[in-house]
Amino acid sequence: MIGSTLVTQRFLVISFLLLLLTGCQFLPTSQEKPVLVTSQQLEASSQALQASFQKQLLASEERQLTNLEQQAAQVQQLKKLVKNFQQENLRLQQQHTFQIEQLGNLLEPGFAKSHLTEVVQEDGKMLLGEHEWIFLPEQKLVLPARIDSGANTSSLHAVNLQQFERDGKTWVRFETHYQPEEDQPAYKAEIEAPLVRKVKVTQASGSTVRPVVSLPIQLGALNQSVEFTLADRGSLTFPVLLGRRFFMDIAVIDVSKAYVQGKPKKPDETAKLPLNEQEKAL
Repeated sequence: MIGSTLVTQRFLVISFLLLLLTGCQFLPTSQEKPVLVTSQQLEASSQALQASFQKQLLASEERQLTNLEQQAAQVQQLKKLVKNFQQENLRLQQQHTFQIEQLGNLLEPGFAKSHLTEVVQEDGKMLLGEHEWIFLPEQKLVLPARIDSGANTSSLHAVNLQQFERDGKTWVRFETHYQPEEDQPAYKAEIEAPLVRKVKVTQASGSTVRPVVSLPIQLGALNQSVEFTLADRGSLTFPVLLGRRFFMDIAVIDVSKAYVQGKPKKPDETAKLPLNEQEKAL
């Protein structure tokens, strides 16, 4: 009796499991159907993206054009201000020159013809152009110089440098020259001077140690000793560079002009002139 009951229970369990598994096949499924995109829809989407991109590109170009126009207007305004400043500066210079000439005529007849009225500022400082002539009186040599406010020290063209002893002190001997044109003879001079010191100069090509000498020069009406670093400037246009140590507190620079102070006359050149021409040269 008990055995038949167990068989019956097992049969019922197996039947229930079979019925449960078989019924799962008839349950409804919830799979989503794939969405199909047509070629027309793809083309329309692509055209919309292109139109949006072109619109953004045009807006960016318009902004850039507006900025360029504003910058151009600002540049024109700055040019106008600079031009007005130059005109006002010229007017003040002419007015000041006229006042000096009038005062000079009262003090000394013929003062108005002096070159001084063109090269001295209201504050008494010399006026220097971007390029000026200098005269080495001991060597009787006239050289063109570049006036450079960006350079601290002055430099002189020097080749064949030699160091020697004299009276227990170190001296240097070197040659300097200037050739105006290729078909013209070069102006040369051998110079001997005490060595002041040596300085280390750092450039893009590297560092070099250069000797420094002090030489008297004449620039316009100014006679002054200047410390020069000696270097081979043969590849440069100007054999002399005058740095801001030279003209600090004694001169101002107008880079729009050149050779304001004029070319100095050598003593032998002045002696060959007639007496009235010598007075003008001096």
